[in-house]
Amino acid sequence: MTEYFGVKVTDIFDSMAERFRSEGARGVSRSFGYEIKDHGKWKLTIADGKMQLAQVDQLTGCDVTVSMDGKTFVGLNVGKVDGMEAFTSRKLTVKGDFALFGQTSRFFTKFILPGEKITQEQELLVLKRTISVNQRFATGPVMGKFLKALKEKQILAIKCPVCGRLQSPPREVCAICRVKNTEWVPIGPKGEMRMLEYCYYASPAPLTGETRETPYGAIGVLLDGCKDEEVFWHLLRPDQLNKVKMGIVLGDKVVHGTRLRPVWAEERTGSIDDIKYFEIDE
Repeated sequence: MTEYFGVKVTDIFDSMAERFRSEGARGVSRSFGYEIKDHGKWKLTIADGKMQLAQVDQLTGCDVTVSMDGKTFVGLNVGKVDGMEAFTSRKLTVKGDFALFGQTSRFFTKFILPGEKITQEQELLVLKRTISVNQRFATGPVMGKFLKALKEKQILAIKCPVCGRLQSPPREVCAICRVKNTEWVPIGPKGEMRMLEYCYYASPAPLTGETRETPYGAIGVLLDGCKDEEVFWHLLRPDQLNKVKMGIVLGDKVVHGTRLRPVWAEERTGSIDDIKYFEIDE
């Protein structure tokens, strides 16, 4: 049989029983098919922390089946071929759940090339903590006034003297008219939902590093006293993601969105987190 990178396709399959990690397969009950062009078909079954591997004529009843040539298969196992590159170039095709196929790496230890020296991998130590820097950064008088008002359960906007736009969070200069803003206007705190984005990226909080559960809803709320595009961006209560509707303006017709109200933090410190999220105003 042909060798690739000094290894035969059968060398990979013959070593799988020895490299099997029962702890990595705990709780898994799945079948995986391997179709290696010009080298046959194999069916791997994982169940009850055990594995069975057999060369078969037909791949049936598999939860996921991968197909590739022998060089790609060996290259993936010895670290000579990048899996995502092989997939995007169609050298590797997957029938079924691609994410399930990716789990197979946790079932087996790394294949060691003949003559390759096994070295002890260095243990990775992780210390989770919030970094404290002995510095202070001023938000400026405009944003500072907005944040201070949140402590008193007030939402403030600043008004452009030319176009009359209400901007919240506020900014010193109107981005459209390029003039200084000086007039403060209280808005909300209730309003209606005008925009909703389903977010699947668990963006980490910059101060703590903690991530949100996904999906979560980033919403634009048209607070009372505002109009048109003057929405206030924040978060929606997680369990109400599919219980709200967006408002929209179609010419002279206005379809109102769900009425929302802010949920305030018990201990407010003058930050945007003083509003935990918005929820349906029932």
